[in-house]
Amino acid sequence: MIFLLYDILLHISVIVLLPYFVVKMFTARKYRDGIPERFGFIGREKIQAASGSPLIWIHAVSVGETKAVAPVVKSLKQRNPGVKILFSTVTRTGNATAAKDLSGSIDALIYFPLDLSWAIRRVARAFKPAAFVVIEKEIWPNIFLEMKKENVPVIILNGTISDRSHSRFLRFAFFFKEVFGCVSLFSARTEDDRKKAVEAGVKEGNARTAGNIKFDLTPPVAHPDYLNTIKDSLRITPSDPVIVAGSTHPGEEEKVIAAFKAVLREHANARLIIAPRHPERFAEVETLLKRSGLEFTRRSRGGNAKIVLLDTIGELMLVYSFSTIAFVGGSLVPGIGGHNLLEPAYYGKPVLWGPHLTTYASMAELLEGNGGGFTLRDENDFAESAKRLLSDKVIRERAGAAAQKVVEANKGAARKSVEAIEWFLKRSKNNRATL
Repeated sequence: MIFLLYDILLHISVIVLLPYFVVKMFTARKYRDGIPERFGFIGREKIQAASGSPLIWIHAVSVGETKAVAPVVKSLKQRNPGVKILFSTVTRTGNATAAKDLSGSIDALIYFPLDLSWAIRRVARAFKPAAFVVIEKEIWPNIFLEMKKENVPVIILNGTISDRSHSRFLRFAFFFKEVFGCVSLFSARTEDDRKKAVEAGVKEGNARTAGNIKFDLTPPVAHPDYLNTIKDSLRITPSDPVIVAGSTHPGEEEKVIAAFKAVLREHANARLIIAPRHPERFAEVETLLKRSGLEFTRRSRGGNAKIVLLDTIGELMLVYSFSTIAFVGGSLVPGIGGHNLLEPAYYGKPVLWGPHLTTYASMAELLEGNGGGFTLRDENDFAESAKRLLSDKVIRERAGAAAQKVVEANKGAARKSVEAIEWFLKRSKNNRATL
């Protein structure tokens, strides 16, 4: 009865919010993309492309999760070429990233359906997955229940549960206990995540600690000519120290710009590249830069300026590769939790983050504990840390090497994830053989 009520309330919410989304559809492309698929209507060509057994349905909400699971998807396909892979995302940028980075490794790419019982059922029956794999922290009651009803294992890879979510799951245990009880495997980032999952309702035997698959990401390697093209278009010379502020959110750009102004007093040739997390904020950040009084340009325009607004998709990792130091956003303001600190660390760059980093707290602890990263209290601390690192090459290179060493020392979770999926595939095959 409680899940019927949930489904009814979900339908009511969709109806109530429909006018809002209709307006958004006419003003923002991201609300128009994939509408039929979000309601469970999948094109015949995608269903046919992924037809065949067994099929694994892998869901990653957006860009970060898609990039994180990429090594798992590629390895799974290489080791099991006969397995079909259906991949779903929620966001347009996540969808575009999957289309680019996972080309050749997935058989069909769709937008994740809304958690409406009939929409979920349409997709599940169209593809008939042998396993449903969720990345990190996506908990959708109706699809979990539908998978359990169809005897399809639900696997959560790189599983993490924030303190806030954990409290909510315990407060509404009458609802979430059964949802988490549908999980066949909760492969946790940390032991703390594993314990939270068990307390939330995952069976003790179905929860284990495997580590963070983000350590296994292989960073893109750009041809030197391509990197030089980026640098040349922005007039960046080998002697220019480059500070990259990646995945920034509202309220952070102002702080980053203020810190950069302080840095310029000691390092007049320093450059700043700002990469907002969401593309729809490019114009908003450009307005902030106009007010700053500093010269700036957009990456798409090129030209020589102190500040570059990175208004392209998919280039942040490459920009990290030639940065001098890197700040990872979503951490200078509360309520976001931060983003993947390893992206600059892969390239041996000192990593900076703000005081409101919660989602990647264990990653930050590893980096800071080994001297590869630094927590910033505010924009003043940002400025002082940046000046210190830019002034002392020995400290900077030591920190970068330590960050890269942390990455290398913690690899292996992707392999464990692939082996876990293969175990469920084998079990599914055995079950079909006995029918």
